[in-house]
Amino acid sequence: MFCFPYAGVGASSYRQWPQTLPDGTAVCALQPPGRENRFREPGPTDHAAFATDLVAHLAPLLDRPFAFIGHCGAVPFALETILTLDDRGLPLPKRLFASSWGAPHLGLYGALNFVDLDTADLTAEVKQRYLQTGQGEPPEEMAELGARVLHEDLVLQRPYRYDASRRVPCPVTVISWSEDDVVPPATVAPGWAECADVRVVALEGRHLDFLHCPGALSDLVTGDLARADAPD
Repeated sequence: MFCFPYAGVGASSYRQWPQTLPDGTAVCALQPPGRENRFREPGPTDHAAFATDLVAHLAPLLDRPFAFIGHCGAVPFALETILTLDDRGLPLPKRLFASSWGAPHLGLYGALNFVDLDTADLTAEVKQRYLQTGQGEPPEEMAELGARVLHEDLVLQRPYRYDASRRVPCPVTVISWSEDDVVPPATVAPGWAECADVRVVALEGRHLDFLHCPGALSDLVTGDLARADAPD
């Protein structure tokens, strides 16, 4: 399971996942440049460049069945990586799990994609995320670094639109969350069927509940992957 981190965070956002998915599922949390242990590296310039770089590293690891999962703004990065794999004739994921993101060709999702980035207090946003996930308020320096990464990700994200004339070349499980106040559940499902073969699932919980992979999400991932491996 290759896990794409959402805007402003890195691979450590998936730190709880190895304990929640069943034995036999290897969790590989991807670390984009420009954050956490790669914070000295320049971040990606666009989604296609990110995918090109990532595929070069993934290619030797694709000798066994695999899946992609992304939450919120991570979904476009996962989509572009799938297209790059397809363009190069490399193995494709058994399934993409797309959480808290609407149809990628119809627009952007989440309030931060519509605020004025010149005046938005992204440091406060980072602190709020820490508090919402029970980590306590971070040191100011850490919050400011997180705000820089978040700003770069939002700038990168805003021009992105998926080209719906090309269907996603693997099945997609689209996931909404009942109490999601960032990407409301009513905005998640509409339009996805125009660009992908989808299964839409509504789970109970808030936007950031994704991070600890609650039982319902673990069961969903496990079940959908088992169906993907079942003989026709």
